[in-house]
Amino acid sequence: MTQNISCTALLVIDIQEELTTIKDEEGSYTAFSFPRMISNTKRLIKAVSDNREANAGSGSEIIFTYLEAHTNDCRDVSLDYKLSGGLSKLPNASTRAKFSPGISPIMGKDIALPKTSCSVFQSTNLDYILRNLNIEQLVVCGQLTGQCVLSAVRDAADLGYLVSVVSDACGAENKESHERGISGMQGFARVVSTEQVLNEICGDDNKDNSSIPNRDEDKSATKAIKTEAAATSDARRHSIPKTSEYQRSTDEGCQAAILRSLRAAGVKFLRYTVVDAFNTIRCKTVPISHAMTKLPRRTQKNSAIVMNRPLDNATYQAEICFAGLPSHADIIVPASNLTGRNVLTLQPDFSSLRILPYAPQTAMIMCTGHNQQTKELSPLCNRGLLERVLQEARDGLGVEFCVGAELEFQLFHMETKDGIPQPIDMMTYATAATLNEQEEFIGTLYDQLGEQDIPIELIHTESAPGQLEVVLGYSSNVLQLADDVVLARETISACAKKHRMKAVFLPKTSMMTAGSGCHLHFSFRNVGGSVSSVDDNAFSDPTQPTGISLQGGSFIEGILDHLPSLLSFSLPTVNSFRRMGPGCWTGSSVGWSTEDKEVPLRVCVDLNTQEATNVELKLSDSTANIYLELAMILVAGMDGMKNKKKLRPTIDDIANEPLPNTLQESLDLLKKNELLLSVLGSELSTAYVAVRESEVLIEKTLEEEVMDAFNKA
Repeated sequence: MTQNISCTALLVIDIQEELTTIKDEEGSYTAFSFPRMISNTKRLIKAVSDNREANAGSGSEIIFTYLEAHTNDCRDVSLDYKLSGGLSKLPNASTRAKFSPGISPIMGKDIALPKTSCSVFQSTNLDYILRNLNIEQLVVCGQLTGQCVLSAVRDAADLGYLVSVVSDACGAENKESHERGISGMQGFARVVSTEQVLNEICGDDNKDNSSIPNRDEDKSATKAIKTEAAATSDARRHSIPKTSEYQRSTDEGCQAAILRSLRAAGVKFLRYTVVDAFNTIRCKTVPISHAMTKLPRRTQKNSAIVMNRPLDNATYQAEICFAGLPSHADIIVPASNLTGRNVLTLQPDFSSLRILPYAPQTAMIMCTGHNQQTKELSPLCNRGLLERVLQEARDGLGVEFCVGAELEFQLFHMETKDGIPQPIDMMTYATAATLNEQEEFIGTLYDQLGEQDIPIELIHTESAPGQLEVVLGYSSNVLQLADDVVLARETISACAKKHRMKAVFLPKTSMMTAGSGCHLHFSFRNVGGSVSSVDDNAFSDPTQPTGISLQGGSFIEGILDHLPSLLSFSLPTVNSFRRMGPGCWTGSSVGWSTEDKEVPLRVCVDLNTQEATNVELKLSDSTANIYLELAMILVAGMDGMKNKKKLRPTIDDIANEPLPNTLQESLDLLKKNELLLSVLGSELSTAYVAVRESEVLIEKTLEEEVMDAFNKA
């Protein structure tokens, strides 16, 4: 049975005879993927046309755009076309455009729009037509991938349309241009294959129709393209991109240029870095000279041998290093279901590249882990998980999150007294003595963080002996903020060592003094809003009694609903739970309030405007993997936003559920939390719970041994 979906249109761009063969000064040649583009476009047109027939003409629209001037001398074409030379003489009123065989509009059924510039939205009234047709989604194919298709896709996204670009139904002058075009559309459109679109149109009835010569043969009843809402009928379902859909484009010229620049700056080594699920930083160092060596490889099994791009030389980590080893030792936990058998290749993310000021011959680059054979993102990769969650927030909810972090740590002397580490001082909260005495350390730290483009908003002493807090800059780039947290901790440790001190990030070093946390602040803005405008903070709404927008309240409520389970990520060690409780400025029951430091979720108010700006999670510390922690917190908040949950009254107005007192209690709740487990995936969730429970068991055993020794004494 077909569905009548009239909000989707297939947009076919510039597939006309004049452009299917590219001409230059050396003659003519068939451009990259044109035969494939034409074949797949025919299949798409056939499927959408069948859908329309099955719905009595009210199904999805088919719109053709083509290059054609309105004047015989082409004086009305765009300036860039006039300057290009070859495109200054388009088909025109006298010499009409010719569509490629089998790809032409049916008069009276399809819509055909001549255009005189690269983007169809700039030189036609397409947007006006789409609004009249109530079109919300566009499926785009055609040529050239990096020019007219790219312009149309980005303009459509800016105008508010949901766009899917069919990568194997697009063509370009060459493979490199095609790939650059697809890369340029990432974030503006969903990049899909012809088969994927046909499956969405036809469902299980999809069959290979590549041999169908035209659109006028027998029409079979097919299913319409599913809308975003229909595809997610269950409001609790989280459609973060599958690991098989995850891609990061890299450019060979850019890679080589960056490596040459690093070498010229005196950098000899490139440190490929991942952070495992239990917050252990795992690195492999590659000499720059080796990274620039092009080695032969096969593109696929039994395919041609090609030369690697500069950073494609395989660097790897054992799969078990991502989620199977506890933080205290390289001991395989059998219950994790991971072994030392498989390895994951490391794919570097150039946006994270930093030269390390405390190790100036080394640059660090954060990586994601990928399957050695398929190159797909591994489900064990927590940094990739955070990227996928952020993508779902943009695509599924239309929001971009903003996050800030407060790093607390204690400074100890390198020398011990009777084997016991000694804090550098016994100062209390916000006193000046530590700032004065450690000004040289603080100055070095500030400079080195600045060299890595890690902004600092505030530095002050905290309540424990020798304790400082460094507040990192609030950021709308959540992935970069997570990288900054990892790099900042490394930098703090290195700077402290240089000044003959040891920086300790443990949640609790003494039951008689305050602990060290890593408080996180959250807000969000609508996609497309200005980064700098205060008005774009969608968390705030002064018209509401709480000062929080309805969506912001739903975000908080989502976190509160899942908070007992979330503690297994934000307070992931036995030591972590020693820091929480009444009077510890962390909160001990599920609830929120405004500007109350004794609750788990504290809504912060701007000192100048008195408007709510963000919500702070206080139950978090530096033993947590920041990528995994942020992913889980945001998923919980997004669950509240998707289901439009109503924010409960403040913690002072209702009786509240107590929070787990131990890590094991939180893990037990996590094992029952279907949402968080589904987002983690079976492999990562199994390994994470198994290793954390093994750490709980070890801690319990050590405590029993200590008590036995004490009792015997």
